[in-house]
Amino acid sequence: MPIATLTATRRGARRAAALVTLTAAATLLLAGPASAHITVGADDAHQGAPDTLLTFRVPTEEDGASTVKLTISFPKATPIASVKPGPKPGWTIATTVSRFDTPITTDDGTVTEGVTQVVYTASSPAAGIPSGQFDTFQLLVGPLPAKAAALSFPTVQGYSNGKTVSWVQPVTDPAHEPDNPAPSLRLAPAAPESPSAAPAAAMTSPSSTSPSTSSSTSSDGVRTLAIVALVVAIVGLLAAAGGVLLARRRTM
Repeated sequence: MPIATLTATRRGARRAAALVTLTAAATLLLAGPASAHITVGADDAHQGAPDTLLTFRVPTEEDGASTVKLTISFPKATPIASVKPGPKPGWTIATTVSRFDTPITTDDGTVTEGVTQVVYTASSPAAGIPSGQFDTFQLLVGPLPAKAAALSFPTVQGYSNGKTVSWVQPVTDPAHEPDNPAPSLRLAPAAPESPSAAPAAAMTSPSSTSPSTSSSTSSDGVRTLAIVALVVAIVGLLAAAGGVLLARRRTM
């Protein structure tokens, strides 16, 4: 390959590599702010789940300040009967109990009120979440609403410098989130109940299986006797043939 062609090829490869690097960097810069929102996840996000562990992931985006307060609000229109915050070393926990917009009917009766807000407060700025880091907050809740497609948890984040950020905007289109989306949890349909084994058991009751079992046993016995008789007959024929041959040899 001529030197000029080889040099041009190398220049083209370098330009392509540089373009890929710039594109990747731009993608990371654009994705950075979106990935820093407060989010919520669950170990069981099915409609009607009896006990679910919610985990809120809280990053600190404010330079030179730490997150020292977190206020999580729970939905009233699709309420959750039981909300139990997990302990957080270095933080105090306060809860607010309110009446639900829609009462919840349970096996133990009707629930008309419950925890609708949980407030975590750091005992000091040093106990908060430093700038550029994140921490998690967990709550055991249940049962999840049986008919809701998603749950929204408006959350207010407080910083040690006095600034607050309200993550409260509803997410109507996951592909185009607002600037300050509320942590949202999409619920999957409830898992279908496993089919009962009673019909199958009825079809295989002892009364219906005993005749076929007896018939099979009887048939096997007849076959065994027939095989034994055949073997005895063959042995007898062989013995008779051997006797005839022996007799002929003696007469010769």
